[in-house]
Amino acid sequence: MKKRLNIAFAAALLGSSMLVQPLMAGNPERQGQAGAAQLTINGWARSSALGWAGAAGVTGLEATFMNVAGMDKMASLTELAFSRTAWLVGSGISVNNVGFAQKLADGDGGTLGLTVMQFGVDPIDITTTENPYGGIGTYRVNMTNIGVSYSKSFSNAIAAGFTMRMVNEGIPDASASGVVLDAGVQYSTTLRPTANAIKRNDFNFGVSIKNIGPDMMHKGDGLSYKALLQNGTFDKTVQVKVDPIKMPSLLNISATYDIRLDKVANMYDNKLTLGFGFTNYAFSANQTVLGAEYTYKDFLSLRGAFVYQEGVFNEDTRTSAFTGASAGLSYNWTMDGGNIVSLDYSYRHTNPFDGVHSFGVRIGLGAAE
Repeated sequence: MKKRLNIAFAAALLGSSMLVQPLMAGNPERQGQAGAAQLTINGWARSSALGWAGAAGVTGLEATFMNVAGMDKMASLTELAFSRTAWLVGSGISVNNVGFAQKLADGDGGTLGLTVMQFGVDPIDITTTENPYGGIGTYRVNMTNIGVSYSKSFSNAIAAGFTMRMVNEGIPDASASGVVLDAGVQYSTTLRPTANAIKRNDFNFGVSIKNIGPDMMHKGDGLSYKALLQNGTFDKTVQVKVDPIKMPSLLNISATYDIRLDKVANMYDNKLTLGFGFTNYAFSANQTVLGAEYTYKDFLSLRGAFVYQEGVFNEDTRTSAFTGASAGLSYNWTMDGGNIVSLDYSYRHTNPFDGVHSFGVRIGLGAAE
């Protein structure tokens, strides 16, 4: 019989080894009961280096994954972003992200965004009972997410937003589709104001929820097979009964604080941002993340983080391929007219596999007031 149910190939691999999906703690009674694990993967190059530790201060298109409220805080009127991730190098999985965000009414009407996330998985051999080792062709697993987002800053301190995301996964003869909702709020304030206001909004606090939606159900000819009825002389097509797929919902609480490193008055060239994030997963392990980012003159940024979950320090007790460490950098060019081009890179360490590498390009057109 064909291996029709190999949707689980990518989903199980992604769900058991991703940075945000370890299978300990969290909700022990519901672990492993959720599907659509690709919804918990951050494929963007800039924000993935800090992980959930940067969710309170994330801005632009990448905020659509971490905390959509930050999308309206982008420095440009229009932003385009592209990212490619080599996921668990050696597994044959890649993640491609593309997005577009546009401020409305010259920035006073909020920001509207569109993002597409598509997974590439190496072809899988088709096998049957007569050909258990393949050799009769291949098929591909398809996983695609399309999100429509809106966020708005209600003042210099508060911003909120939401994303409606359409989810599709499957193989040529069996698939499932669904819709989920993400929402988030960010709050900014100045903890240590200076007389010349050179340092503002240095503290950011954020709360976001993700992947809230109805269950999905796989359908298609791949869920049926021919069987010989007992005491019968003919074959009959039998439909396999499948359970609904629950969405991998989560709640994140995060905070960041900016530290001015310059000793010279009226200079703010060197900034250190410290970040903290706690994520509660409905179907897997809770996580605590600590991160830091150093920025020089708004054109060079270096960042790193560590994700902690129970057992992460011991190879025998670690239940995720990720060991917790991540790092990255960004380089920004500011051009005439306020246009910005940025190159981003992040690395997440794993054992086994050869880590996760993400490369991205962001283009900002027109400076926002």
